[in-house]
Amino acid sequence: MASSDTTFILMAIAVLISSVALLLSALASVGTYLAVRKLQSQVSPLVPQVTEFLVNSRVALDEALKQFRETGEKTHAVLDDLRAEVAGFSEARKEITDRVQAQIQRIELVLDDSLTDIQEVVSVVHGGVIKPIREVTGILAGLRIAVRSFFGGRRPSVAQATQDEEIFIG
Repeated sequence: MASSDTTFILMAIAVLISSVALLLSALASVGTYLAVRKLQSQVSPLVPQVTEFLVNSRVALDEALKQFRETGEKTHAVLDDLRAEVAGFSEARKEITDRVQAQIQRIELVLDDSLTDIQEVVSVVHGGVIKPIREVTGILAGLRIAVRSFFGGRRPSVAQATQDEEIFIG
């Protein structure tokens, strides 16, 4: 019997502890309920203000989104125009480059023709003017020496003879 009394007492203590725990839990629930009620009474006046704030925020966000979309559309239009302008500039640059290259080739041809003509003129001047002048100069030098020899009667020095030969050779 002693063991059943001990068991009974242990069971009673366990039930007592459970009852105290349930009572504390109930008191905590009541406290939580009261705190929630108090919080609700404090929050309730804020609900219309928060609702108004959310509505205003939604309107502002909708307007900002509308402006953002309009700005995006305008930006796309500007970018499309810019692309078209760049394409036009690229075509113009290519056309100008082609024209400049064609002009450079024409200039090179004209310069080549001019240089050829200048070389021909130099050859003609050399053959038609310079060569006869040298021949006349040689003939005059020969006549001068002949006259000097005929009237001077003496022989030219070696230096004079060498100079005279250079005139005929040159």
